[in-house]
Amino acid sequence: MDVKYINPFIAASMDVFSTFAGVKSRPGRPSVRLSPLTSKDVNGFITLNGHGINGYFIINFSTGFLTEILAGIFDHTSASEEEINDLAGELTNMITGSAKAELSKRGYFFDVAVPRISHTTPEIPGYMKKKPIIIVPFDTKAGKFHIEASLLRIEEDFQQDTMTEVKAPEGYVSVDIFAKEVRMDPIKVRRLLKTGFLNGKKISNRQWHIPEKELFKISGYRPRRNKPAKKTSKLLLDETISVEEFSKLSGLTSARIKNFLRTGFLKGVQDEKKVWRIHRGQVTKFIKHA
Repeated sequence: MDVKYINPFIAASMDVFSTFAGVKSRPGRPSVRLSPLTSKDVNGFITLNGHGINGYFIINFSTGFLTEILAGIFDHTSASEEEINDLAGELTNMITGSAKAELSKRGYFFDVAVPRISHTTPEIPGYMKKKPIIIVPFDTKAGKFHIEASLLRIEEDFQQDTMTEVKAPEGYVSVDIFAKEVRMDPIKVRRLLKTGFLNGKKISNRQWHIPEKELFKISGYRPRRNKPAKKTSKLLLDETISVEEFSKLSGLTSARIKNFLRTGFLKGVQDEKKVWRIHRGQVTKFIKHA
């Protein structure tokens, strides 16, 4: 894991404690492990899955530390377990959200999940076990805490797709079409495909074919309905003549008549086969006696 991935979390931790709790924090020397350095105190855990990056973030507090933070905010010296856990979740969320904003500027995008608060070592995703973890301790006037992050760059997300576009078969749509239908960024659609929320067949680095039924997994999606074609009544058609008949009466060429129809200069209708028919009365525009 590159240390540059942890820097936004270090900066976010310092900023959140300073602005939210009025507590200045000083980061210590980072260390690297292959397993989390959590304790039986309070652990805020959140997974980070997205475009260009995968992993997780943990922040470890002591109960005494969080009580001190609550005392500074609400001016009381004791706190219930529920209040302690709520504060841990809120701090985890704010730090992760701030780090996310910074990482997005570098081309890494991920959704912030709901933090899990525990008093034991959180369950690490299988694909991240035994991966390097960077641990950074912090010291404050309220006590100590530390953050842990294990993040992996997804090289595939930054590779150019050299394969020509493969047309999706019947019943499937491409990522771009799917994104347009549900009004979502294509990057997020690919993220949902990679996490398994959406089912699809991977064609290349950037191309997927997605079953149309997957559209209904997106909240708020409504299929577009084609407006029924307007049928021209038989009575209306009886009051019209063909382009060829109109040409004979008016002396105009068929091409010019069709152009007049498209521009609206002549009034006409199209039958079910999209063939133009012109109102009989329109011929008086070209001859005095029709």
